[in-house]
Amino acid sequence: MGPWTTAEIQSARGVPFYVLLKFLGAYCKVDREYRSASPTESIRVHVNHAGRDFRFVFTGEKWVNELLPPAQRGRGGAGSIDLAAHLTGLDFVRSVKICIDALNDSFSKVS
Repeated sequence: MGPWTTAEIQSARGVPFYVLLKFLGAYCKVDREYRSASPTESIRVHVNHAGRDFRFVFTGEKWVNELLPPAQRGRGGAGSIDLAAHLTGLDFVRSVKICIDALNDSFSKVS
């Protein structure tokens, strides 16, 4: 496990959120009634992973868990490494590994 090159970490960080969520076996449901207040396109996704509920708003690579209080540390982040750590409670090294595995898994299903 690790260390990785800067390019590998960038690839891990850029894994699409839906690829990571599927790889983790999370249940996901897009909130079709959600309308973004920001000028950038955002979506809200209800997620259940390992018996825990989350409600994320994704704007590009940035995300926030709306079920946590606004002032709570770790409520949001940027990229899939942060998302993997938030969902699993694992550290940076293990979260990078999850993202790389998710990316490799998605590529193997396309081939």
